[in-house]
Amino acid sequence: MRLLRGHKFLLDFIFAQGLYIRTRTLYSHKDFNSYFNSNMQVILDIDLDFFLDKIFYCETEPRGRLANGDYAVEPIRSAKAFLKESCGLSEKNPIPGYVCIHHKEVFLKWHSMINQGLLKPPFEVFHIDAHADLGFGDKSCLYIMEELLHKPALNRFPKLNGEGRLDNGNFLAFAAACQWLSKVTYVTHPKWDDDIQWVHMKDFSKDSGFLQLKKMPRHFAHKLKDPQEIKKLPFEPDPLIPFEIIPRDQFSLNKKIDFAFLSQSPPYTPRSADKLFHQLQAIITRL
Repeated sequence: MRLLRGHKFLLDFIFAQGLYIRTRTLYSHKDFNSYFNSNMQVILDIDLDFFLDKIFYCETEPRGRLANGDYAVEPIRSAKAFLKESCGLSEKNPIPGYVCIHHKEVFLKWHSMINQGLLKPPFEVFHIDAHADLGFGDKSCLYIMEELLHKPALNRFPKLNGEGRLDNGNFLAFAAACQWLSKVTYVTHPKWDDDIQWVHMKDFSKDSGFLQLKKMPRHFAHKLKDPQEIKKLPFEPDPLIPFEIIPRDQFSLNKKIDFAFLSQSPPYTPRSADKLFHQLQAIITRL
């Protein structure tokens, strides 16, 4: 990238502060995007339930494990082949990261890594999961719109108890609320059934290609007779986040991965999947 002399230091400072500033006086739009994207960290986020033959959907997360006989686990060789051929992962070249039990722990790990300076927002996430984890079916969307987005981005750490709290099925929406994400690519299970939280999408459309969280007046939902009425209400938008959905058989990661995360997700997997979980941990060098 060609920059005017003396301005690279300023660009580095801008990025270090986590700011996205456009100005034609310093560099071209094309140069800026090239610099911005080349310095973005890339996260690979894998959930074990991606390797089951079917997907478990629920409104209330179960406390126990799924029944072994109800779900078939992908053979270890096949799962490793997908991670190697589609993601560039192998035991010979492990990626630094973390192995988690519950998927919401990934959010907490990201928060800790940001505080340590290991992870610098905004970063790109490749989400390989049977679920979108954007809060479909729970009340986190109301908490985010009515409360969390009323705070400055740096102060948007979610509550850990009560309705709308950080959980396994919504942690990615909270990462978006914290403005940690530059782009999300959701790699879907072969039997995926649309579980995108549409209120968090640009134009309230799952096909928009962007996440866009919306600050709404407190208690606005109490006045709605139909959820679709939200589309007519004024709101204050958060920044757009590119959101791409790619089926498993069409996915091929062509970027260098900075950190990888693997989650067991006990409520969404049977005990028969634990052997695969332990085998896949070899692709990660724990931080």
